[in-house]
Amino acid sequence: MPFTMKDVIELSQLHKAIVRSGSGAHFMRPVEAVSVIEMPVEDFVRQNDFVLTTAIGCCSDDLPTFATFVKDIIDSKAAGLGIAVGRYVHEIPVEIIALAEAHAFPIIELPWEIRFADVTQELHQLIHNQHIIVLHRTEAMQKKLLSQFLGGADLHQAANTIQQVISRPVLIVSHDGRIKGKSSKAQNLAKWWKMGQHSVTTVPHAMTNLSDIKLLMHGPVACFKLPIQSTNKIQDYLLISLPEESSPEAFWGNGNEQLIEHALTSTALWFQREKTVQDTELRLRDDFVWSLAKGEIESWETVLSRAKLHCYNVNLPYICIVGVMENLMAVYATQKADHEPFELWTATAIRKVEDQVGQSGHSLQCATMVTYQNERLIIFLEATKSQTSAIATTFAFLDHLEHRLPSFLPGLVISWGISEHQVGVNTFSKGYHDAQLALEIGPRQKGPGYRSTYASTGMYRVLRSVASNPEMQELTQTTVGVLMDYDRQRGLELFNTLTAYIENQGKVSQTSRTMNLHRQSLLYRLRKIEELTGRSLIDPDDLFLLNLSVKLWTTGVLQNKKT
Repeated sequence: MPFTMKDVIELSQLHKAIVRSGSGAHFMRPVEAVSVIEMPVEDFVRQNDFVLTTAIGCCSDDLPTFATFVKDIIDSKAAGLGIAVGRYVHEIPVEIIALAEAHAFPIIELPWEIRFADVTQELHQLIHNQHIIVLHRTEAMQKKLLSQFLGGADLHQAANTIQQVISRPVLIVSHDGRIKGKSSKAQNLAKWWKMGQHSVTTVPHAMTNLSDIKLLMHGPVACFKLPIQSTNKIQDYLLISLPEESSPEAFWGNGNEQLIEHALTSTALWFQREKTVQDTELRLRDDFVWSLAKGEIESWETVLSRAKLHCYNVNLPYICIVGVMENLMAVYATQKADHEPFELWTATAIRKVEDQVGQSGHSLQCATMVTYQNERLIIFLEATKSQTSAIATTFAFLDHLEHRLPSFLPGLVISWGISEHQVGVNTFSKGYHDAQLALEIGPRQKGPGYRSTYASTGMYRVLRSVASNPEMQELTQTTVGVLMDYDRQRGLELFNTLTAYIENQGKVSQTSRTMNLHRQSLLYRLRKIEELTGRSLIDPDDLFLLNLSVKLWTTGVLQNKKT
């Protein structure tokens, strides 16, 4: 128990002292030291000091000075005040006692013959003894918690050990409010916590050296919420019920703060172990999904064994979805995460996205497997047997996912490539290849954030094949290449004119309206195109070759083949 003003008035040196103000709970104020002071107070009195004074300069007739002196001591958050009467103050004025009562502040009247040195010596000895007791309790608690940790005990057992030391019910809760550890006498606290109707007050730093503490209150119940930190991050929280008869200040007094601080440090061991286990599981999961995508499978039996370890069902039909996050750096900048390196922030962001992938799949009752490799998010999503309904399910899944992500990563843009549905050990890699190809083609044509399916890339896949032909490359250069060179020199927009002419099926009037160009100007450009390319715009074969060359150029396929 903390050393309080109640213990002070029971000192053997103060058996003749008289209590002039304060009663009951007022004397539960913790006392951490004793100080002797006269006017002025200034900063010479610390919080939780028991102050001794002769009140020299504060005669009974000078009430304003006396009141200022006592008020300054009260404002310093001292535990109490002992005034020696007999020489400078013959009796404590009723106005001073009223002032103390108004602030619930204990004042003790000391006979003049009591020596301050004797009081100080006895008080310091008792406080020292109290510190030794707290130290022994702290060491015993640490040893027991460490032994429990090494023995594989859970957080319920750790909470019990903390409860035994501080004599208060204890909960250990996660960020999302789940109870992960509960002491044996914390049933009512657990019910109160689950109600969730708590007003929150930040505990002033002047009250305790511990940081980021919240005081939660609802009705007559109050508890402290203290962060459990590991690797400079808040992992979970320790909740400690506050005694109804005790103030927050009194609870921290004489040892409780030290005990709780060491309890937080020891409890963090559980979360370090938990994080290590989680990181290992995530790495193994990522390696498994990545091996499926790459087709690096030793045997189907191995796949089934590893899939069972991660609770995956690889016998389902899956669609592969590959996504690229287009603007991670911009999102990082808007979140003002400069205090955290971009690489660490990115790793956390990726895990958040992966978590939301699982949540979205669960909401649609579809199994998912996910990993992040080579700056690509790779998702295998359970698909229905029908290709049409499988694509509809995939788009519904992406809608759900992109609806959830702004809560965690506002402004994030993801481009997607989607395969056809596949099943079996030999087709996971094919699905990944097809989704990669769709991702490569779609956003380049439609811009960031576009969803491209493998089925919609048929024409581009044909163009990729055609573009590998040297004769086709030469043909494109002698047609479209020539027009592009002329446009750069003269600015006549012949390439755009040819594109519009083809898109409008060779109809001059419609092309003229589309381009907002006079008919005669259009006809001049068309003749110039025929002259430069050596191809006729009315010959079906020439027009086909020109159309093919334009598509190769505009899709970027030819440039990719060249590079």
